[in-house]
Amino acid sequence: MMHETNLSEKNAFCRFAMGVSLTAFGIAKVSRNPECTKGRLMIAFGAFKMAEGIFKYCPTKALMSSCMESAMSNNNSTGNSSMQSMFSGQNSMSSEHIDKLMKDFSSAISGNTSGSNATASKQSDSSTSNQNSSESKSSTNKAQNPS
Repeated sequence: MMHETNLSEKNAFCRFAMGVSLTAFGIAKVSRNPECTKGRLMIAFGAFKMAEGIFKYCPTKALMSSCMESAMSNNNSTGNSSMQSMFSGQNSMSSEHIDKLMKDFSSAISGNTSGSNATASKQSDSSTSNQNSSESKSSTNKAQNPS
């Protein structure tokens, strides 16, 4: 039964190299102490990683991918497209929304205020004026009551 590859060339090479090193360390541990369980586990895990690197197939990654796909199909039937885009690695923002954000950003950098920036600056001005009026009230109260 042949599986299609789900690992890249670099990933497969890294897994193979890690598997070789784990197997070598495991053999070294077992050669010093034949009853060493940690060494035996290192040999088994290293052999598993070497096989993944050779065949460019990771069964754990395939299992997780199939679980994610089934979860996305269940969420897709309920209409949760943001969850689907989050797991599939796609951006959930539309190109129009991105263009609007880029225009707002460029206008904020250049100093031009758009409608949303103008309302934000008006809100900050009103909060500053409220702070100034509360400070002036407290100073007048101190002047009236010097104690």
